[in-house]
Amino acid sequence: MDRKKLIPILSEKFDGIIWKIEVNEKFDWMAIESRTLESRKTSFSVINYETGAVLIKEKIFQEPWNLNLAYIAEKNLIITACGQQGSPESKGIISVNIEDSKVLWEHYNLSLNNVCDEGLQVFDSRINPRRYAWINHIDGENITVNNKLKHSSGTLIHPEHSTIFEIPEFILTGEIAGDMSVLIAQDTTIISFHEKFCNNFQQRLLVYQDDTILLDEILIRDIQKLQPESFFMQKNHLFYIRNKNEIVSYLV
Repeated sequence: MDRKKLIPILSEKFDGIIWKIEVNEKFDWMAIESRTLESRKTSFSVINYETGAVLIKEKIFQEPWNLNLAYIAEKNLIITACGQQGSPESKGIISVNIEDSKVLWEHYNLSLNNVCDEGLQVFDSRINPRRYAWINHIDGENITVNNKLKHSSGTLIHPEHSTIFEIPEFILTGEIAGDMSVLIAQDTTIISFHEKFCNNFQQRLLVYQDDTILLDEILIRDIQKLQPESFFMQKNHLFYIRNKNEIVSYLV
C-alpha cells in the first residue's frame, strides 16, 4: 500500500445528530445512536465498518425518544429505555436482530448493569437490595457466567489533549482556540483543533506524514462554542464525525 495515501472505507450521513457510537471489534460492527431534536426521535443504525455495508439505517422503535444505545453484540443490538426523561438509569432493555431490525425480546422490568460478549448483567429495579443476574443476548433467558468475567476495553484509541503541541510550519492555520486533539499512529500524525473564523469557530482535522498532508478537512463551520473530541482509531481505521451527522472512515 502506498504510505502517502489514505483509503476511504465509509461515509454515511444521518438525518439526526450522531449522539453515541458503540463498536464491536470482534465482529467489525459499529452501532450508531442518532437523535433528531426537533421531532424528538431517536434512531439506531448498524454498519460493518470493514466493508462499509449498512445493515440497519435509522430504525425508530415504538418509544421514540427515551431510548439509549447500550451495546452491539454478534447478532443483535442492545438498547436501554429510561424511566423518565433525562434520567441515566436504565428502566428496560430491548434486544434487536441486526439482520432484519426486528425486536427479539423486551424486558421492561429489568435494568442493565453491565454487558459483554457472553451476556448482560441485569437487576430488577423494583427489588431492594439489588440482586444481579446474567441473561442471554438473543433470548433474554438466565445464564450462568464466570464471576471473574470483565468487559473487555478493546483496542479503540482516542487522541490526547494538548496545549503545547506544535503544528509543523508547512501546515497553515488560523488562530487556534482551545486544546488540540493529537494522536500519533506509527509515522502518521492526526490532529484536530478549532480555528477562529469570522467571529465564530471552525473545527479542523489534519492527517499528515513527514511533510505530506494526507487529509485536511473542516469538520464543522460557523460554530459558537468548541466541540468535543471528534475522532478515534480502531487498529488502522480512522473514524471521525463531520457536521455532527456523518460518520467517515479511512484506512490509515
